[in-house]
Amino acid sequence: MDIQLIGVIIVAVTVVIVVVLWGGMSIARTQISADQMQKYEKLAEQAITAEQKAAEEQQKIAVALEDMRTRLATIEKLLSEVQ
Repeated sequence: MDIQLIGVIIVAVTVVIVVVLWGGMSIARTQISADQMQKYEKLAEQAITAEQKAAEEQQKIAVALEDMRTRLATIEKLLSEVQ
């Protein structure tokens, strides 16, 4: 084999290796992006669930507060009648 043929083979193998590595890196980046998207979706679902629970708790607190206001109004009425 002459030197030029060996040089061409080395360049060809190098090009193939670079192309394969470049493609592998692209696939890895895509996989990382997909993983990040899944984590984001999970976090978004958790946020929605937390928001729903907070809204339910706020509703319970509002009902309890209204009950307390009603009771306080009743007590104030009784006290004013006693005086």
